[in-house]
Amino acid sequence: MLAIPSKLFESFLKESISKKNWGQFFTPISVVRAINDMAQTDIKEGMKICDPACGVGKFPLEYIKENLHELFKIKNGKVESKIKIIGFDKGFDKDEQKTIILAKANMLIYFCELIRGNPGCTKEFANLLNQSFILKTNSILGTLSEPIENEYDLILTNPPYVTSGSSNLKEEIEKNTILKNYYKINGMGVEGLFTEWIVKALKPNGKAFIVLPDGIFNRQHDKNLRKYILEESITKKSSTVEIQTDPVFTYICSEIGESRDINKFAIEENDLKEAVELFKSFQGNKKGFSKLNTDKRCKVQPIDIFRNGVESHWIIDKLWDDKEKSELRIVDENKSITLFDFSNVLNATSDTILSYEENIKQITNLNNFKSVSKKIGDIFNIERGKSKYKKSYMNKHKGQYPVYSSQTSNEGMIANIDTYDYDGKCLTWTTDGTYVGTVFLRDGTFSITTHCGA
Repeated sequence: MLAIPSKLFESFLKESISKKNWGQFFTPISVVRAINDMAQTDIKEGMKICDPACGVGKFPLEYIKENLHELFKIKNGKVESKIKIIGFDKGFDKDEQKTIILAKANMLIYFCELIRGNPGCTKEFANLLNQSFILKTNSILGTLSEPIENEYDLILTNPPYVTSGSSNLKEEIEKNTILKNYYKINGMGVEGLFTEWIVKALKPNGKAFIVLPDGIFNRQHDKNLRKYILEESITKKSSTVEIQTDPVFTYICSEIGESRDINKFAIEENDLKEAVELFKSFQGNKKGFSKLNTDKRCKVQPIDIFRNGVESHWIIDKLWDDKEKSELRIVDENKSITLFDFSNVLNATSDTILSYEENIKQITNLNNFKSVSKKIGDIFNIERGKSKYKKSYMNKHKGQYPVYSSQTSNEGMIANIDTYDYDGKCLTWTTDGTYVGTVFLRDGTFSITTHCGA
């Protein structure tokens, strides 16, 4: 019964909320459920479960949904909770402030049968909703303004990972001595701050299941954060030789059960399902799992790979060679070319290099020049895209002019509409998402969403 109203609720949100805020509200439900399935352990009385960037609250609500009637009892007109779920989000403008309201509405749907069976406890349930999802408005830092340590047994979250605005957050932290001492790692982006907060907020032997971008695992600047994650994950467990040498489960997912275009249609292909089942098997037999595993998408890595990779990277798919990736159709198989074709490639490359030779000579011969400092805003007119370009608008205004967003496939184009905002040559760049900062040269008529700058 729960699946239908919950799905309707999500469909309503997707039609009513600007596409620029989808990342704030929506982690694909297939991802949420896969993470929750992996996180499932024996739920113990007194557990505290947190999502520090909760959006509409799916992570903690999905975790407890199968056990609601056991975890929340009505006695003498009071709601008695065996566990505590808590979700935080910040909100200053109207769209942001909707978040916690929507999380509470979502919780209402999950608890609908329990509430229907106890109509005299409306006030009690209202208090439970208000205690479970909390809006942070006292600081632009939101959840990050609370220097929490050793508080939660389980953290499930998909924190924001955008670079725009992260410098403002760090400036705010610098003003507060307590926060300055709390955030010592100086990871990049908002996701770096959230990761440090999550590690600190976990109780000893607590667990965190986090959706993170490749940047944290790849950026040279984040080597200290990787080292911190590794050291703290060992320190927060009981320090035995067995735990310190535990292998690491890795799995490459190509499909997650929904299309990768703007429409996010449900599809049959979903590698997450197999990943979850194998992870559960791994949890029950860490030492013997590798001998039993036959799935080529799955590998168990020795912890030393991550110890030795702190300075360079923790990118998982680099642990599969090209031949293995080709078999999994993750990359195109290398194709050989004839000597004649190779000669043509060399000639074309040579011509390209020679075409720049004259310009290079001119630059080299310049002796009298002055360098000046300019603000980017003095040279370019910098603008953000428009929030009106969401699915419903673009479906009503189909045409010939491209709309660009933060995706990097298909040159960033997500639709064609009947009007345009720009005409000419200019640069656009992605402002959020996995490939934040990717730059494109545009030439012609086009428009951009709020996931782009121009």
